[in-house]
Amino acid sequence: MSKTPAKGKQTNTLFSYFQKTPKSETKNTGKSGTDEVLSPRRSPNDRSKTPSAGKKTSPSIKATEANEFSEGDLVWAKLEGFPFWPSLVCNHPTDKVHCKGGKTKQVHVQFFDSPPSRAWIKERYVKPFKGSNDESFQKGGQFYTLNTQVNKGVKEADEALKIDKKDRLSLVVDLLPSSDEEEEENEEENMDLDPTIFDTEMSDEDISKENHSSKAEDSKETSPRKRKSMSPQKPRRKAAKEAVLKNKRRRIMVKSESGDEDSEDDFKPVSSEDDDDDDSASELDENEISDVEPESEPESPVKEPRKRKAPGRGTPASNKKSIAVLDSGKKPAFSPSVSNNTKTKLSLFSAPENAGDDSGQKDASSYFHVSLDFLQPDKLRDNTRKLKSDPDYNPRTLYVPESFLNKQTPAMRQWWEIKTKHFDTVLFFKVGKFYELYHMDAVVGVREVGLIFMKGDFAHSGFPEIAYNRYADALVQKGYKVGRVEQTETPEMVTERCKNMARSANKYDKVVKREVCQISTQGTRTYSHLDGDIGDHTSKYILAFCAKVGQFEDDRHLSRFRTLVAHYTPTQILYERGKTSPNTMQLINANLLSALKEGLTPGSEFWESSKTLKTLAEEAYFKSEDGEITWPEAIKLMLSESDTLGLTASDAYDLAVRSLGAIVWYLQYCLLDEELLSMKKFETYMPVDVSEHRAQGAQSGAQAIKQRHMVLDGVTMSNLDVVWNSTTQSTEGTLLERLSYCSTAFGKRLFHQWLCSPLCQKQAIYDRLDAVGDLLEAPSVMEESVTILKKMPDLERLLSRIHAIGSSGRRKNHPDTRAILYEEVTYSKRKIEDFLATIEGFKLAMTLTAACSGAATNFKSKLLKQTVCVQGAEPDNADARFPDIDDDLKFFESSFDHKKAKKEGVIVPSKGVDKDYDQAIADIKDVEGRLQTYLDKQKSVLNCKNLVYWGTAKNRYQIEVPETALKNIPHQYELMSSKKGAKRFRTSDIEEMLAELTDAEDRKDTCLKDIMRRIFHNFDLKHRKWTAVVECLSVLDVLISLATYSRGGEGDLCRPEFVMPEEGAQPFLEIREGRHPCVSRTFEGGDFIPNDTIIGTKDDQDEDGDSSYSEGQVVLVTGPNMGGKSTLMRQVGLITIMAQMGCYVPAQKCRLTPIDRIFTRLGASDRIMAGESTFYVELSETSSILQHATKHSLVLMDELGRGTATYDGTAIACAVVKELSKTVGCRSLFSTHYHSLVGEFQLDRNVRLGHMACMVENENEEDPSQETITFLYKFVKGACPKSYGFNAARLAHLPEEVIQSAVKKSREFEQSVYSCKMFRNLWCSSSAQEIQKAF
Repeated sequence: MSKTPAKGKQTNTLFSYFQKTPKSETKNTGKSGTDEVLSPRRSPNDRSKTPSAGKKTSPSIKATEANEFSEGDLVWAKLEGFPFWPSLVCNHPTDKVHCKGGKTKQVHVQFFDSPPSRAWIKERYVKPFKGSNDESFQKGGQFYTLNTQVNKGVKEADEALKIDKKDRLSLVVDLLPSSDEEEEENEEENMDLDPTIFDTEMSDEDISKENHSSKAEDSKETSPRKRKSMSPQKPRRKAAKEAVLKNKRRRIMVKSESGDEDSEDDFKPVSSEDDDDDDSASELDENEISDVEPESEPESPVKEPRKRKAPGRGTPASNKKSIAVLDSGKKPAFSPSVSNNTKTKLSLFSAPENAGDDSGQKDASSYFHVSLDFLQPDKLRDNTRKLKSDPDYNPRTLYVPESFLNKQTPAMRQWWEIKTKHFDTVLFFKVGKFYELYHMDAVVGVREVGLIFMKGDFAHSGFPEIAYNRYADALVQKGYKVGRVEQTETPEMVTERCKNMARSANKYDKVVKREVCQISTQGTRTYSHLDGDIGDHTSKYILAFCAKVGQFEDDRHLSRFRTLVAHYTPTQILYERGKTSPNTMQLINANLLSALKEGLTPGSEFWESSKTLKTLAEEAYFKSEDGEITWPEAIKLMLSESDTLGLTASDAYDLAVRSLGAIVWYLQYCLLDEELLSMKKFETYMPVDVSEHRAQGAQSGAQAIKQRHMVLDGVTMSNLDVVWNSTTQSTEGTLLERLSYCSTAFGKRLFHQWLCSPLCQKQAIYDRLDAVGDLLEAPSVMEESVTILKKMPDLERLLSRIHAIGSSGRRKNHPDTRAILYEEVTYSKRKIEDFLATIEGFKLAMTLTAACSGAATNFKSKLLKQTVCVQGAEPDNADARFPDIDDDLKFFESSFDHKKAKKEGVIVPSKGVDKDYDQAIADIKDVEGRLQTYLDKQKSVLNCKNLVYWGTAKNRYQIEVPETALKNIPHQYELMSSKKGAKRFRTSDIEEMLAELTDAEDRKDTCLKDIMRRIFHNFDLKHRKWTAVVECLSVLDVLISLATYSRGGEGDLCRPEFVMPEEGAQPFLEIREGRHPCVSRTFEGGDFIPNDTIIGTKDDQDEDGDSSYSEGQVVLVTGPNMGGKSTLMRQVGLITIMAQMGCYVPAQKCRLTPIDRIFTRLGASDRIMAGESTFYVELSETSSILQHATKHSLVLMDELGRGTATYDGTAIACAVVKELSKTVGCRSLFSTHYHSLVGEFQLDRNVRLGHMACMVENENEEDPSQETITFLYKFVKGACPKSYGFNAARLAHLPEEVIQSAVKKSREFEQSVYSCKMFRNLWCSSSAQEIQKAF
């Protein structure tokens, strides 16, 4: 193939294909033997090679000699704009190869999709598929996704992974498109920009610079409808079809100098959105320009219908040169010319020289914004011109020189002005029907979510409006802030505004207004109708805090703050810039790595308490319809009693109100304040270990526990893997995963809260256990309830959506009320669907209560009865909490035609729903009746029965009078119009009635425009009722979840028994045959070994034990390495959590006094980000235990002191055990390898000895490494003589010579210690008898 000559090289623009004077030959025709023409039927993304005409080279692609993928391999494959998709490597149906060579290697795959589809994928986007259990597919992994279609494909790929590679090829399906399918594809069009949007915004010069509206305009002028990228090579056609196409114009491509063989996909996997959503915004490629018919006018190319290509003809890549020539021996009938104006606009789509090269897509360093001086990292300034090095630098803003802004086109200046206020935000800038991203935002869009750079010197990408949810959600999940910028004017509104200006309008006035309508972050996503699906069930918290001695005191390790973020893990944190202590920032950075952290300026952004209360009082958040302020109860408690105006916070809550002020400011900044604050959902957080203490006063250790909930601090939550596994960064292996069988999203959220806050009061615990027992005795009720609950949507979040829509009338100044949305009908349908789903959900709730009503009379649990019994239904259930919502549901169910509204996206209210609408309808009927009566009267006056009203809109209600009756026309008749044979008149009476009719119709239209909001508002007025229903359903769902585990858990499960201390019992714990709830089997595959754990009470099964010794509160646990000590301790902690949560536990018997707090010191880890060593972390956790533990606590300490020298560690461990035994007196499990502790405490009556049993074979004192250790995983009394560390070394495959050297050194150490001990005893002996005893 001949190369394109460099001389006379044309710019690669669209108009380079149109010539005024066509040439009969070109330099390239001599060798080829045939001429080339520009075909109108060429896919813009098709980049397969086309051989020169002189050579009969097959278009099939050569496979690479060495490719890491073979037929039948399972892989992850990624198309641009799509996530990684599970796929099967297979041969192309026509080329019969599965890989391509060249500069960019490619692999042919079939996607596990419905229906199946295939594509050529660049090799670097193909990764091996290792199954759904591989860490790459887990949360945080490269292929992790919430996309249900991808997850469905993964399940299919998992099944394929189980069969042989050859057998997998039977899964390949024939994907050759039929003629009908291809004709359908030819009819599809890409979404274009609305050509009217920018026509009135700016001049031609502005358009050419911004690359906006000309795309749509020129697309209409020079291009037929766009096509989506299809297969790089069309399937083989029949011979007859080839003969028909043989004499048609054909295109021959000259080989690209780059040698690139890139091709796009054959068929893309079906996305959850419409296919059009996947296209890049309004991009036009020169290869899409159609040829024209000879009869066309020179300036008006006629669009030619797309036809299927003949087989074997390649499609050019976008970076190849197309040389337009004639078929041999023929002259063109016509070659179209292009006007200069059109050329100017077409030049916008000039591709860079590397347009088809993949490197051009990825390299963002050459774009315009990179060269801007004020964007250089060392020169960045905020809008107050502070450098990044300044402590008060505000990273949310950017300084842009005025001189630079003055050089920008109107719309681009608009973008920069918004960017100056939202520099750290990715702006989705609305242009017509598309959201577009510019400069640095476009780079983020391409890099993070697979958008495609559009042509031009500045970075530019985009997507259709309907795809907002997909791309916004993807960026937010990756930690970005997303700003939605909407057009708030139409071109007509711009024209009207310019006309009314006092001065003459300039070019900046003529651009449509755009405003930021919402900023979405991980902590501020509200799942509005624009966001589509509600998302997962997890709660997203935003935390604002300020620190000084105030609301609750914390220790130097911030234990209570750690507990707060463990229970309510925030996704976003707001703090006072420059006023937060380094210790606190270290904790946040070390423990909340993925949370978005933002510093707010004290005073102006992080408000003082007085400013916070003043703002809340002035805004409409808490105001009723009559303007009265109704403070939420939680905030009312924070107000100072001395200030009658309610504008001063009490001293005890000053910091809390200041933190609330930071939240309010940030919600205003994100334009979400009215939507969220008006719900009045406020609760006061107090540390769980002091809340009840403050309310009840300090209690002595001998008294009963007065607090309601067990305290699980952040360290304990992490060490016991209660809700999150820090090792796998998922919920895998956690107690939450094991116990949660909830069917609803709101039930799962409540279950998380219950699990983090187990109960301490015996009566409350027994009530939950009774509920579990009641459900176990009524399996049919439980199964029916589960069936109903699984059908329910996320009612809790749907109520928030309805509230946001219903209260939007109060947000008259919110820019969203002015936004021009092109998918308004789609969004209206979503709103109606959400509302109808909510109604159906509450109807199901009433069905559930009916299903439980029969069995409720036999329920022992008061909580369960309150949950399922409807208020007022039965006099015996006076405590019922489930509200009666039957009448409310009937009203809203009949308020409008649901099917019609769901189909059309418009609500027409039924009679009696809206008074204003009903009055307008009545007035319309009344006026229409009077007009008809007036017409009948005029028939009598004119003695003519043929009088009729004529006209529409403003011309309606003209009386049409035939010529035969004109002689009787009264003088008050006013001639309006006429026709042959009749004239039309109006009277003053008709004018008056028409004015009344117009007014009534206007009132009707106004009501219809606002009727959806008004119905939603009426629904929201009963928010307390709906919330009460959701709370009852949540409790029932959680109780059913506990019952499901209690019924189906592996092994024995028992109901725990609680004994209160005031009944004469000291704190104790007795677990018989207990098992770890999350580990049903060991890694070796055998059954899990159950164990007894007795603390603080006599062991009845220990016949020869010392009764006083057996009641020790501290258990010293020894045993071999890997013998199961840590598992035992975690097992005890989790069983007690389950018991006090109200769940059956995995044991034959469980008796205990309630535990007020669990402390753990397990594992070994440092906190590098906080500058804390492993040993320092150990001692910090130990310090917290000794400071906060009471005699009702449970302490689990594993191998304290191993992070320092042996003697130091032994001494510290000994001192801690003594403190727990003598001073604290709480139930404790203390494991250690310091065997000297055994001798130290073997006579202590408050310390019991226990060890994990093992069996030693080939016991060898000379060479312990040759001993064979069998772990029995059984906890028995007494001490273990050794830790058998050499066995662990052998299991870890340490080199034999290293082990032998260690054995030798161990004997030397032991001998040295023994010698020192003997010498000390000898030195201290004062008589021959003592010396003899010492030896």
